[in-house]
Amino acid sequence: MRLAGGLLVALAVGTSGADYWVLVAVVFAAALAVAVEALLPPLGDTRPERIVGSVSRLGLVLVFATTFGQYLFPSAPGAAAAVFAVVVTVADLAGVRLGDYAARWVTGLLLAAAAALIAICVGIPPLAQFIAPDPPSVPGLGLAVLVFLPFLLPRHPGAGRAAAVGAVAVAITVVALYQLGPIRLGLSATSFRELLAAADAVSLLPVLTVVAAVATVPVAVDAFTEGRERLSPERPKATLACGLIVAVAAFFAGPVVALALAGVGTLAELVLRVRAPRYRSRRA
Repeated sequence: MRLAGGLLVALAVGTSGADYWVLVAVVFAAALAVAVEALLPPLGDTRPERIVGSVSRLGLVLVFATTFGQYLFPSAPGAAAAVFAVVVTVADLAGVRLGDYAARWVTGLLLAAAAALIAICVGIPPLAQFIAPDPPSVPGLGLAVLVFLPFLLPRHPGAGRAAAVGAVAVAITVVALYQLGPIRLGLSATSFRELLAAADAVSLLPVLTVVAAVATVPVAVDAFTEGRERLSPERPKATLACGLIVAVAAFFAGPVVALALAGVGTLAELVLRVRAPRYRSRRA
């Protein structure tokens, strides 16, 4: 679920910096996610780990809020993103939780949407012509890996899950580049709209709007709750504090800033996961 909510804006941001090489960045980020899930322990419960885990998950909520605003209310994305954060905060205060049964249904719907998108892009001859890319830009590749990585780590730990998420991300990146080309794909944060237009599927734009809502609202509630619980089990105070921070950030931050913050939070979490075995062995 995290992949769908993030990829809607991350693909455009990553492509704007890496051109066709964004595919290399996605493959690398997917391989890194699989290695992390296979080799590293989950995030622990020390104070630094709780804080960093909370920040990384609230960073995801910020991205989902931005995605929601960009796709559903393009005339006022910042205000819509802030309202989205407020709604997520209220949901946590009310004790709303995303159970595994509901998560499976949401995941199934999003996989069906991804399969339909892939079929449309493959079945329609592309308008974009392939142009040999320039040599890769190291900063551009780094940015692309940074913005993709948070959404390639699965909601539940497991190398197999990470591999499945990575395979879907690579497939969507391939068909998007094939159908739209890197220039048009990187022009707008809502480039999936351009992708449907290029594939002669403008009639499906309302469906994309629904998919954007399904891909962001449930997973944002889930990530917010997890981030708040890592910070403090006291729901009212911690929820209001986290909600205020995310709402203010969502109003002012665009997709690039939101993705960068989520990426930095994820990198900090991975650093702590790498250090965790050494730290625990010293304490033992």
